[in-house]
Amino acid sequence: MSTRTTKTAAGRASAPDHVSTRVVPDILDVPGARWDRLVGPDGFYSTHRWLHGLRHAFGPDRVLIAEGRGGELLGGLPTWSGEADGSGLFDLSRVLPGAGADWLWLGARRATRNELVASARPVLRALLEHALALAREEGRAGLVMPYLPARHALLLAAAHPRAQVFLHSADVVLPIPPGGLDVHLATLSRRDRNRRRREERAVREAGVEVAWLPFTRDLEADAVRLVTQNRARYGGTADEGWMRRVFEGQRAAGLLDDAHAGVAARDGRPHAVMIFYGRGDRLHARYFGFDYAHARPAGEYFLLLHRMPLRHGAAAGFRHCHLGISAWHGKVQRGAVLSPLAAVVLSPNGTIPGAEHNAAALRTWRALAPGRPEAYDPDWDLWDRSR
Repeated sequence: MSTRTTKTAAGRASAPDHVSTRVVPDILDVPGARWDRLVGPDGFYSTHRWLHGLRHAFGPDRVLIAEGRGGELLGGLPTWSGEADGSGLFDLSRVLPGAGADWLWLGARRATRNELVASARPVLRALLEHALALAREEGRAGLVMPYLPARHALLLAAAHPRAQVFLHSADVVLPIPPGGLDVHLATLSRRDRNRRRREERAVREAGVEVAWLPFTRDLEADAVRLVTQNRARYGGTADEGWMRRVFEGQRAAGLLDDAHAGVAARDGRPHAVMIFYGRGDRLHARYFGFDYAHARPAGEYFLLLHRMPLRHGAAAGFRHCHLGISAWHGKVQRGAVLSPLAAVVLSPNGTIPGAEHNAAALRTWRALAPGRPEAYDPDWDLWDRSR
């Protein structure tokens, strides 16, 4: 059954099965409850509140929505224009050399984990066709939706005959057992367990005190200062105003009502912070900050990222913590699990050369944690079978 879409004079596209798609200029044009009913438990960066916070901080981005005959919301697809910064996180040419820069990006702005806000293939096909029409009209090289979990990437790619999937990153998820840190440590090898205890002792001997706190306005100024230093160190902007706008947007969207901070202090002054967002039984670690101008790291990053969710998140009912897309080896050593992330790419002019990319990428990721089969999510096997 064909799912080809056609444009109409009203800027709306239609598809069989009574699915129609249209562009809305702003996520606030979509009711939050209707949108979030389509977002899965791990799709925090696809939620209406996250997109609302981005809109408040950076201005509106177009959203494609798919609707049924009665106007019911069947799916959505955020879009943005991409950006070039020193981090390289949103540089498609790093995944596909020669791919060029001018693509229409799908998913949340600067999201390092996207999820689909739809699941039916006709709906996904209709959304992709409409997005591809926008890319053609604007003279772009094509579409890219990065940082998709394997199941979502394969589902989206299957919805269009020219879509391609490129493995390009991995999310890291820390299971949080109901018994918290002590139960977690018991699952580690003796060698890893002893390393973790030595790390905590070294931080304590350096005079570092840690606390798990709600992310209140009182913490915001310190967080802006510290996170900006970390961003500048790794290719982001050194302008504190950027981070201030982010938090202002999140507060306006209600995101900070469910945010927590792991804070490390010396002599009563915060010098490191890790900010977590809660949704359901999932925590999402998003921002780390450190006062590199006045302190030398003593292991605070992993203390806040690893120990705080296990010590305090467990008691609050959290059972998983998404740790992000960096420092994979260190996180795996601490009992976290790698989950594959892929980009779906669709060009108006056909396929993109890259037949060898996925096989090489898969070998590289498999070699990251030799001798640790427990470090690989079962979705790696799904990826193996799909290729």
